[in-house]
Amino acid sequence: MEAIKTYLDNVFAAFPQTDRVLMLKREMLAGMEEKYNELKEEGKSEHEAIGSVIANFGSIDEIAEELGTLQGISEPESGIKLSAGEVYAYLEQMRKSSIWIGIGVWLVMAGICAMLLITSLTGSLNGAAEDTISAVGVVVLLVMIAIAVPVFIVNGLRIDQYKHFNEHKILLDVQTQADLEQRRTQYNTMFIAKLSIGVALIILAVGAFVLLGTLEYQFLSLVLLLFIVGFSAFLFVTAGMGKSAFDVVLGKGDYVDKARNIKAEKVIGTVSSVYWPAMVAVYLLWSIVWDAWSISWVIWPVAGVLFGGIAGGLGAWHYTENGR
Repeated sequence: MEAIKTYLDNVFAAFPQTDRVLMLKREMLAGMEEKYNELKEEGKSEHEAIGSVIANFGSIDEIAEELGTLQGISEPESGIKLSAGEVYAYLEQMRKSSIWIGIGVWLVMAGICAMLLITSLTGSLNGAAEDTISAVGVVVLLVMIAIAVPVFIVNGLRIDQYKHFNEHKILLDVQTQADLEQRRTQYNTMFIAKLSIGVALIILAVGAFVLLGTLEYQFLSLVLLLFIVGFSAFLFVTAGMGKSAFDVVLGKGDYVDKARNIKAEKVIGTVSSVYWPAMVAVYLLWSIVWDAWSISWVIWPVAGVLFGGIAGGLGAWHYTENGR
């Protein structure tokens, strides 16, 4: 009996799992099981009964042709057919990479915090000692960045091997599809929890920043704020990448129409190629002309948040314009 179910799974795997298709599959399975039981009662062996049932119902090509013509269903969907093992390997890689990338972001923010704390020690110093302490702070920040950058590169390359998943529809067998739908539903609880915790921490950090600022601990509150923002970014990255991985394989969310999604990414990529060099120019101009190295770093978190808003706006506009 399992052989008959597996046979039908292979027949229907290439077709959209609509209610109509699933109904046809159930009807066909019921008919094949009935025929199988009749043959068994006639004294046929299991192998003989299964072979006879499949032969009577036709080949995979014949059934697929019947589904596409007599039942009014279109040609099988084009896309990438993946096994359960390949899908779960992708999800696991995205989970691991999201953790490492989140840690990388947190390291950069921690480096900024360390630099600010070390720089604060120069308040009672002057001359060469002050310059030395400031240099140490910058070196610590650069070390943190030097650790984070390889993390970004390595994990970016690991994710890049699955780039074609983002560009084509993923075709799954019914069992894997159902399992992934259940896992996605369960993951949504964790996704919401991580986002909620991250936002709550940022709000509390801002509150602490305001409160400590009134108590003349403004510098310490700024460091605390940036450190918590870094941890919240870690939560956002891991939550977002995990959800995106499920959306990619199931064709949900932003990946319902992958062709349109690719076009939106190209638009955002074009803007990015102009935006970030402009931010570098502003940073260097501000830092060099006004000797503002101690404060000009704030450009980067502000620029990151601003670009997120720009990218989201462009994506929404592109989908609206092309969806008309």
